[in-house]
Amino acid sequence: MTMQKVAGTDLGEDSDDLMQWLEDLQGCPTVDLTLLARCTSPVHDGDEAMTWFYVEADAANAVARRRCLACGDVAHLLDSEAAWTHPPMHACGTCGQSMFEVATGLHVEPGTTVTWLAVAVRCVGCGRLDGLTDMNVPNLSLDEVRARV
Repeated sequence: MTMQKVAGTDLGEDSDDLMQWLEDLQGCPTVDLTLLARCTSPVHDGDEAMTWFYVEADAANAVARRRCLACGDVAHLLDSEAAWTHPPMHACGTCGQSMFEVATGLHVEPGTTVTWLAVAVRCVGCGRLDGLTDMNVPNLSLDEVRARV
C-alpha cells in the first residue's frame, strides 16, 4: 500500500489503499469491515470478478449505484433503487475520470448487525480517494448487507 496526500488530496495505488482509507475515517462510527465491490453478473462466470465501475451517488439522500464497465450490470446500494434521485455520474475531482474502484466500510455491532456504512471510491485514472455517501442502516444482518452492497 502506498497511500499518500498530495496538495491535500488523498491518493492510493490500489484497492487495498481504498479499503485502508475507509478504515481510517474519523468522526464517524468505527469501520469494522471493508468490502470491495465486485460485479456478480453471470457473464463473468469463470473469469475474475470485475472491480471497475461507473458510479452515481447522492450523499444528501444516501443513495448510490454502480454500473460494471465490462458488462453494464447495475447494482443499487441497499434500498437505493426505491429512493433513487437520479444523481449525475460521479467524476474524479482531480482528473475528471469516471471509472472507479468502489468499496464499502461497515460498522458492525456485536452479533453481526450492521448499523452504519460508508461508500468510497478510488479513481482508476489518478488514484484519488473520495467518499461518496454514508448512511445509517436499519440493523440489517451482515450477510444481508454483504448481498446488497
